[in-house]
This record gives sequence, structure tokens and C-alpha cells, in this order.
Amino acid sequence: GIALNVTRTYVTVLVFNLTIIALTRTVIAVRGTGGDPAFTAHLSSWAALYVGFSLTLLGIVWLLISQDWDPEGLSRPWPFVLGALTTYLAGAQTITAVMHEFLRGVKWAFEASRQAVVENAQASPELDALGDIAGLVLYTLGAAIWIAITYAAPLIAVLKSPVRRDRRWLFVAYYLANLLPIYWVYASTYYLQAARDGESANLANLFFLQFVQPLLWFY
Repeated sequence: GIALNVTRTYVTVLVFNLTIIALTRTVIAVRGTGGDPAFTAHLSSWAALYVGFSLTLLGIVWLLISQDWDPEGLSRPWPFVLGALTTYLAGAQTITAVMHEFLRGVKWAFEASRQAVVENAQASPELDALGDIAGLVLYTLGAAIWIAITYAAPLIAVLKSPVRRDRRWLFVAYYLANLLPIYWVYASTYYLQAARDGESANLANLFFLQFVQPLLWFY
């Protein structure tokens, strides 16, 4: 079995994830101007928050089910690993929403600063360089964390699971069964946003881009 303190750690992470989701939702609501156009502008972030919230609750359920309720207080391997995979998946969705909104905000802030410089007729190449470097650093950090949580951490969890090797493919199937529909939902939100802006977009291409989702964070 799995030690109880490990299960508690995952539950704590999920509760923390709920807190971040609530804060991000508040930030998006404050930044919005109200009405359907404002909602559509943040549609992909709203979708990520909703998916992250749902997966967080599912992860807690899996971890609770994993308990043996015996004096030793151990967790059963199968539901525990499913709970761990769901935890990583939930965290990845929250990172998507947070980084998407944060990087768009950073981009808007530097564009506003550049516009102010132009209006004041003051050339400032240092400001352009500062904005580009800061955006690149923040983007690289977020992308690295997203890749680690979305792909690396679940893979390690499956490889280290105390389940027989010939059955571990079921965990991969479970992960993909959750991941692929989520990516399709995200692709649909980006497609709707493009349609709102009068831009052409290919739904299939947007779906495959979800596997390298950080490329879309500035969109």
C-alpha cells in the first residue's frame, strides 16, 4: 500500500489548486468588461478553470477511495495512482489558465507602455528590449512547469507505481481518455475566439497545437 502521508500531500496540492482557481476566476472577472464579447475574449481561460476545478474534485474522490480504512492507514495502489494522475492533470489546467491570462496581461502592459512612449515622442529601445526579455523569461518558466506537470510527472507516477508492469498501460489509457477530450474543448474555444475576431482557423490544427499549449498562451 501507499503511505497515508503521501496521499495527504496530494490532497493538500488539490486544495491549493482550488484556491488558485478561485483567485484566477476573480482576476478574470475583474478584468472583463461584462457582456458576451468580454466572456468570449477569456473563453479559453474560463474553460481551463472549469476543467481544472472538475478534475480537482475528481482527484480528491480518487484519493479518498484509495483509503483502506484499516489501522495501518495505507492507500490502495490503483485508485491512488489514478488520483495522482488526476492531480497532475488538474494542476496543468490551472497553469494554463493562470499563464494565459498573466502573459496576455504582461503583453498588454508593455504594449501600452510602448504606445505611451510613442505618444510622448520618446524613443526607448531599452523599453522594447526589457519587455521582450521579461516576457520570454516568464513564458519559458511557465512552459517548463506546464511540460513537467502535463507529461513528465504523470510518466514518472506511472513508472513508479506499485502496479504490475503489464497493467500500467491502463493508467496511460486513463490519462489520455481525459486529456484528449480536454484538448478538443480547448481547440473549440480558440476556434470560437478566432471566429469572434473575424479570423480564419482550422479546428484540427488547433487541436494538435494543444499538445504544445504554451505556444497559444499569447493568443
